Amino acid sequence: MTLRDGPAPAALAAPGLSLILMLAALTALGQLATNIVVPSLDRIAADTGMEAASTGLILSAVLVGLALGQLVVGPLSDRIGRRPVLFLGLGLYVAAGLGAALASSGTLLLLARVAQGFGASAGLAMPRAIARDRWHGPHFLRMMAILTAAMSVMPGLAPIVGGVVTEAFGWRSSLGLAVVCGLAVTFGVSWLLPESHHDRAGRGGLPTILRDYGAVLRHPVFLGNAIASGAIIGGAYAEVAAAQPLLAREFGWSGLGVSLVTALYAAAFALACFMARVFGHRGRLRFACGFALLIGAPALVLVAEAAGLTSPWPPIAAALLSQIGNGFLLPLMIGHALLPVGKIAGTASAALGALHMVIGAAGAGLVAALPLAPVHAMPATMLGFALVALIAINLAGRRV
Repeated sequence: MTLRDGPAPAALAAPGLSLILMLAALTALGQLATNIVVPSLDRIAADTGMEAASTGLILSAVLVGLALGQLVVGPLSDRIGRRPVLFLGLGLYVAAGLGAALASSGTLLLLARVAQGFGASAGLAMPRAIARDRWHGPHFLRMMAILTAAMSVMPGLAPIVGGVVTEAFGWRSSLGLAVVCGLAVTFGVSWLLPESHHDRAGRGGLPTILRDYGAVLRHPVFLGNAIASGAIIGGAYAEVAAAQPLLAREFGWSGLGVSLVTALYAAAFALACFMARVFGHRGRLRFACGFALLIGAPALVLVAEAAGLTSPWPPIAAALLSQIGNGFLLPLMIGHALLPVGKIAGTASAALGALHMVIGAAGAGLVAALPLAPVHAMPATMLGFALVALIAINLAGRRV
C-alpha cells in the first residue's frame, strides 16, 4: 500500500461549524470517560471493594482500551467506512459505560472501563481520519488545532464537572453522565456526520492490515512527526503526573488547588492552539517559538532549583509555558504526520494514537520512576522529552 498526498480538490471546502463541533465532541469523549471519575476514586474503591492503592487502575483501564481499540478501529474504518465504525464504537461506549455505572465489584468495573475505552477509541481515531478524508493543507491543519484543543481541555474540565455531579448525586451519576454524553454524540453523528471515506482500501485480512501499518510506519514524515508529537504528549503527561506529589505532598496544597492547576495547564494548551493562528503560514517561526518554550521552561526551573529557590511557582510557570509551546507545535505535528496518507488515513490515525498513548504513559511513569524529588523529576522529564521531540522532527524529512 502506497501513501499519497491530498484528497480531490472538491474536498477542500472550509469546515462548517456543526461539523467542527461534532468532531470535537467525538475527540473529547474518551477523555471525558477517563477523567470524570478523578474526584471520586476513593469512594469508588470503597464501594466496589478495591484496594486503595489500586484506584489508578480505574483511570488506566480506559487508557488501555483507547490504545488497543485504535489499532482495530483504524484499519477497519479504511475497509468499511468511518460511520459504521463510529456507530459500533459509540454503541460499545454507551453499553460499557452503563455497565461501569452499575458495577457491583472492582473487577466488573475495570472490565467495563476497558470496554468503554475500546469503544471511545473510535471517537478518538475517526475524527482525525475524517478530517484527512475531507481536507488538505490549511483547512486540515486548522482542524487538527481544534481537535487537539478539544482533546486537551477535557482532562482539565471533566474532573471539575465530575466533582460537582458526584457531590450532588454520588459517583455512579458521574459515570451515568458520560453515558448520556455518549448517547448525545451518537445522535449527533447520525444527524450531522455523513460518510467521508468513499475511496476504500478494499478487502483484506491480517496480512493486508499489517502491510498497511508497515507502509505508514516506514514513512519518514509520518514516523518523525508521530514520535515528536508523542514525546510532547509524554512531557505533558509528566507535568500532570507530577502535580499531586509536587504540590500536595511537598508544598501542602489541597486537592482543589491541584485540580485547578492542572485545569490551567489544559487551558494554556487550548489557548495556545488558537493563538498559533497569528503565525499564519510561518511554520519555521512557530517551530522555533514552540521549542524555545519546551526546552527553555524546564531548563530555567532546574537552574532555579540548583540556585536554592524552593517554591511551587517556578515549576507551575514552567508547565504553563511548556503547555503553550505544546499548543504551538502539537497540532502541526499531528497534521503533518497524517498529510502523506490517502486511502489508509484510519490506519495512520490509529498508529498515531497508539504511539501517543504508549509514550504518554511512559512520561507519566517516568516522573515516579526517577530517583529524584518531584521538583527535580518533573523538569528533567520535560526537558528530556522536548529534546527527543526536537531530534525526531529534524529526522522527519519534512519540517513543520
